[in-house]
Amino acid sequence: MVSVAAAGGAFLALRGGGDANDSAASVRSAARPGATTTTAAVTTTVPTTAAPTTTLAARTLTAIDTTRRYAVGTSEATFVDSSRATSANGDFAGAATRTIPVEFSYPADGPAGGDSVAGATPDKAHGPYPLILFSHGYAVTPEFYRPLLERWAAAGYVVAAPVYPILSGTPGGASHTDYEKTFDDARFVISQVLARPASDPLAGLVDPKRIAAAGHSDGEVVAFAQGQLVCCQDDRVKAVLAMAGDLSNANNPNVRNSGVPILHIMETEDEYDPYQHSIAWDRENLDAPRWMLSLLGASHVPPYTQPGNAAFELVSATTIDFFDGTLKGHPEQLDAIATLVADSGGVGALER
Repeated sequence: MVSVAAAGGAFLALRGGGDANDSAASVRSAARPGATTTTAAVTTTVPTTAAPTTTLAARTLTAIDTTRRYAVGTSEATFVDSSRATSANGDFAGAATRTIPVEFSYPADGPAGGDSVAGATPDKAHGPYPLILFSHGYAVTPEFYRPLLERWAAAGYVVAAPVYPILSGTPGGASHTDYEKTFDDARFVISQVLARPASDPLAGLVDPKRIAAAGHSDGEVVAFAQGQLVCCQDDRVKAVLAMAGDLSNANNPNVRNSGVPILHIMETEDEYDPYQHSIAWDRENLDAPRWMLSLLGASHVPPYTQPGNAAFELVSATTIDFFDGTLKGHPEQLDAIATLVADSGGVGALER
C-alpha cells in the first residue's frame, strides 16, 4: 500500500478553448504555485466544533437505499485497448496497447450486511442496476477505496473501478505520464462493461441508461470531465460525483451547461487544494443542478477511505442519496442530502 499522502498527487490541466475534440494536454502541481486562495467571498458557515449528534454509520445501513440492500460480490477483469499505446515510464519501455485491469463490486445473491465475497453470484433478479465508473487518485488503486465502493454496491449499484496505467504506479512507477489518456480509458471501460458477452457473469447486470462518473483527487478531474467539460464529455454519463480537490485544476473554461447533476465534496483542511479557492470556483462556474458539500475540519483522504470516521460516514450516506436521486428516480433522496448534513452535528455544510 502506498502512503496516504501519495493519494493527493497532482491534477490535469486541460487545454482551454477549442471544440469537443480537444484532449488533455499537460499536468501541473496540485499545490498550484501562485494561486490565490481568496478569489471570492466564502459564505459557508464553519462551526468551531464538529461533534456529530447522530450515528451516521447506523443511518448508512438503514436510511440510504429507498428499496433494498444487497450482499456484495467482487470480481476482476482486464480490458485491452489495441487502438492506443502506453508510453514509456521509468523502467517500462512502453507498449503498443493499453492494458486496464478493472475491479468490480456488485449486488450479489445472499443476505446483506456481511463481508464481500469474491466471485459471488450476481443478484440479477432485481437488476439491471446503475453503473458507477470510479476513477482513483495518484499512486493508489481502487483497493484503497474498497469500503466506500462496497457501500455503493450494497445500495444497488455496479461499481467498475479501472486501475489506470502509470497513474496507479504500474507499470514503471506512479507518474503523470499518460495522465491525459485516462479520459479515453474511462470511456473505453464503460464501453467494455456494457458489451460484456453472455458468458460473462456480469452480462446484463448494468443498465446502460443509468451511468455515473465518480472519482477522488486526480480521479475527480476525470469524473468531472466525463460529465461537464466540452473536451471530454461522455453523453452516457448522467451524474457526476467529484471528491477531494479543486475543479479549477482542470484549467479549462469550457464547462458545458449539460444539465448533468454534480455533487462536489471538498474538505476545509485539504492539504493539496485550498478550500476557499475550490468552493469559490464552484460558485462561479458550476451550473445547476449542483450540490457542494464541505467536510469541516477534514483532510484529503480519510473521508473516502476510513469507515467509522464521521466524515466517511457522511460521504457514504450522502453519495448514495445523490445516486438514488439522480439514477434511481427518487428525487426525494436529493432533499434527504440536506437532512443528513444538517443532522451531522457539524461534520459537513451543504450548498445546493
